[in-house]
Amino acid sequence: MAVTRIYSTLVFVVAALIALVLGFSPKFGALIRTIPGPVLGGVSIVVFGLIAIAGARIWVQNRVDFAENRNVIDAAVTLVLGAGDFTVKLGDFTLGGIGTATFGAIILNALLRGRSTA
Repeated sequence: MAVTRIYSTLVFVVAALIALVLGFSPKFGALIRTIPGPVLGGVSIVVFGLIAIAGARIWVQNRVDFAENRNVIDAAVTLVLGAGDFTVKLGDFTLGGIGTATFGAIILNALLRGRSTA
């Protein structure tokens, strides 16, 4: 959203549906596998960097007070879980780094809410 400046949720719902449909297409998967690994690595760096900086931008715009330890802990744990691709496996279910970071942030925020630790 930050790059395209398109903020319509409908656009993102349609894009998600198209991505789901393409995910079930073996021909599309074969096309993606033709992209060299270093190119996908570079794209991943840009995408994850944009996600991280968008999060930082949200913190700045909402004037998150990092003088409070609970905010620092929440941000630090979330960034490490996401950047470190901390994966959780429960049986056949796997939750990758971004998912783990998201749930980690939600859980920490709920646990530390209302507690001033500054």
